[in-house]
Amino acid sequence: MHLTGFMLFSPAPHTQLSWVYPPEKIRYQWHEVEYWEEIARTLEEGLFDAFFFADAWGGGDRTAIRWAIQFPRHDPLVLIPRLSAVTERLGFAVTMSTTFYPPYMLARKLATLDHITKGRIGWNVVTSINDSEARNFGVELPPHDERYDRADEYLELVDALWGSWEPDAVVMDMEAKVFADPDKVHRIDFAGRWYSSTGPLNVIPSPQGRPVIFQAGSSERGREFAAQWADCVFAVGGTPKRCLAFRNDLEERMQRRGRDPAALQIINFCGPVVARTQAEAEALAAEISERIPAEAAIANMSGHWNMDLTALPPDTRLSALGEIEGTRGMVEAFQATGDPTLAEVARSYLNMASQEAFVGTPEKVADTLQDLFENGGVDGFQFSPQWYAPDYYRDIVDLLIPELRNRGLVRDRYTGVTLRQHLSQTAAD
Repeated sequence: MHLTGFMLFSPAPHTQLSWVYPPEKIRYQWHEVEYWEEIARTLEEGLFDAFFFADAWGGGDRTAIRWAIQFPRHDPLVLIPRLSAVTERLGFAVTMSTTFYPPYMLARKLATLDHITKGRIGWNVVTSINDSEARNFGVELPPHDERYDRADEYLELVDALWGSWEPDAVVMDMEAKVFADPDKVHRIDFAGRWYSSTGPLNVIPSPQGRPVIFQAGSSERGREFAAQWADCVFAVGGTPKRCLAFRNDLEERMQRRGRDPAALQIINFCGPVVARTQAEAEALAAEISERIPAEAAIANMSGHWNMDLTALPPDTRLSALGEIEGTRGMVEAFQATGDPTLAEVARSYLNMASQEAFVGTPEKVADTLQDLFENGGVDGFQFSPQWYAPDYYRDIVDLLIPELRNRGLVRDRYTGVTLRQHLSQTAAD
């Protein structure tokens, strides 16, 4: 299994109010670098592939401010160099938007980060999802499918920039006083419908050549984009049958594009509640669910779905919402279970403590993960903390990882150095 830790540089990543914790147990606050260093070291101790940072650029209404619903968010891009300095093998994936970042700027920053981390960088490609983000940049958010059309062109451009230096262009010949061979550094003269650049990139070839490309869109258009570009796709999850159908669909799309399906890793979102006894885990899960007001969950849904759901009656069914311009894959995951109301969705929205199969002893949770891994076409899991993140990940590494390792489901050592090498490692390695 490939494992990643999922966070935002914020008080709470996904699960609402996960920042609520006994003050006497808090060693560092979320905005202190020591908090993040402890998490990174713990993930590396657990031999995780990567520390994954989601990000967004909007929000800030009264509800979000009151409960810290993915707000505030600090910039994870500037945090990663510090974390890479206190780890040796752990990879890092950072979210950057094709809608808001100029392509040349993004290509340059990520190539530089790949150097600083010695080849441990991945890029989570997002097109951004809500109008508040666009307003913060003073632009208008394009329609859902057009954002992906733009992103296709964007990826063509940044890929050309990363390839504008041939791998052996830098010679550093001291005697001849030649730094690089000019014949191996190329203009790209890219001119598309939305983006253009002459190139070349002013960063030498990075250890991985290009960052590992992550993507999370599971809508129809998002799947098309993933089939074209992604090295790794994050999925919402579901039953093994539903997960396998998702994988088969992506593989068929990749084959139509001439891509090898074996090159793709699918990582499922999860956030299990693990404890030494079943009773302890269930008590903790109940505490997590009880602390989340329905209004907070619905506010979180509003931001993700780019629709103000707070003004609607809680018994409004998803079928009544019409077309979603935000994260359609999240909506479709709930629609696959029937036609729930907003209140019903809110009870479990991004709250793994509400899912019985993910609550329990290490043995029970390992059974759930193993079933998805072996029967659902899932390559691994992305762990999102349900409470104070340093302690949450410590429990995962101390309790769950040894059980998975005893079953031969996770690595017992790193065999590679770069993030791309981690993700290509198999059980045979």
